[in-house]
Amino acid sequence: MASAIDPQLHARLRQSFLLGLTRQPLTMPATLTELLPRDREPALPLLALTAQWQRFAGAPSPVADPVPDAARRLHEDARPILPEPARRALKALARSVEKSLATNVLPLALRRIQAAGCRPHPFDLPDLAAHIKANVEDQGLAERAFLALIASDSDEDAAKGLFFERITIDNWTSFPKAQRRGFVAGLRRDNPTDGRALIESVWKSEPAPVRAALLDALVVGLGVEDKPFLESLGTDRADSIKQLAAQLLTRIAETAQRGSRLTEAAQCFKRAGSLLAKIGLGSASTLTFKLPSDGLKWQETEALRERVFGGLQLSALAAAVGAPPEALIAALPPSEQRVLMLLMESAAAEGDDDTVMRIIGARLTSGDSLHGYTVMSLATKARQPLAPAAAERMIASPSWQKAVKELADATTPAAQKDDGRLVLMAALMPSAAMPAFLASLDALPLATARAAKDFTDLVQALPT
Repeated sequence: MASAIDPQLHARLRQSFLLGLTRQPLTMPATLTELLPRDREPALPLLALTAQWQRFAGAPSPVADPVPDAARRLHEDARPILPEPARRALKALARSVEKSLATNVLPLALRRIQAAGCRPHPFDLPDLAAHIKANVEDQGLAERAFLALIASDSDEDAAKGLFFERITIDNWTSFPKAQRRGFVAGLRRDNPTDGRALIESVWKSEPAPVRAALLDALVVGLGVEDKPFLESLGTDRADSIKQLAAQLLTRIAETAQRGSRLTEAAQCFKRAGSLLAKIGLGSASTLTFKLPSDGLKWQETEALRERVFGGLQLSALAAAVGAPPEALIAALPPSEQRVLMLLMESAAAEGDDDTVMRIIGARLTSGDSLHGYTVMSLATKARQPLAPAAAERMIASPSWQKAVKELADATTPAAQKDDGRLVLMAALMPSAAMPAFLASLDALPLATARAAKDFTDLVQALPT
């Protein structure tokens, strides 16, 4: 027997009862006129019929929205999900690390996960979104897909790069601008001409923000061959492009004078001590550094550092000084951290990660003290952990032992709080050095070393 109430009629009756009969009076359906008693108010019988229909016929099933392409791509990532022990360690690290350090520490943890060939659990992506977004160069397919899912409709860049596992010469234009910049920079390290040709091939079709990112990639392998292209940008429609092109042209002009700059930089290093040291046969520890900044204001001194050391390679400077690179790093006083960062930036721009890590290892083991801001500035530049031998020297160094002792001897909870030295040092440790690193923390209270130990637990739980 067919029901006298259909879905449309049920929806109208239900709406009347929900809003109230005063606001929306009942309209007697023609199909029910003969079925309802004529001598009584129809509201109660209609309410009973409506409730019974909803109970037995059921409301229509909701229509599910189509699954977004980004959601499907998220689960198509071929990398294995983070093993459960490593996932627990990552969540423990997110809870234990100081909030002021989380923006530096968690991207380093994600970098270690990426290097191990894994991806975060999909349920953890919302909590890690800010750190994933800041870690542009290490985003895999799952991370890019998740960022596309949560991006606003106006963020067109977030939806790019969802169709391919990795960026190549054939698909590079479909990725976000930051990854495109990194791809072109990597290409220019091997062949500057091909990298510039790739930029020129898409130049006229790209918006200004993308063109600025691609133009910035020309810093890698910059030479006189790039001059005609940069000069042609003097009439570009965007002022930001004109300014960036002018800066690169200035840098090319300065490169021609690099020989004199190299000599000027080398003259900042002096040998002191015995006669053997003065002729280059003494200990490297006799090397000192003095910037010719007497009488200069702070801004003028900063400009001098940028002019003399910007773009210089550590190997070329060491050859000009006639000393090992480690000796030059050890000679830089703490006040010359900017010179150290300029040398690291030059190596990073050339893709020379080994030199970057060599500078970090030498800096951490030089001197007799170690500060949180020093470790932070170095760790955030590291693209890989220290070499096992460098890590062993770091753990055995007087500066590390002194730092641990200072925290262990502190008498107040505030003084015992990790200022970044412990957890960021853990981020620099290779897997092989983790047991020795953990042993060096034995004298510390658990609360002080908690975040550092959580980071080591994460690294040790990752597949090798």
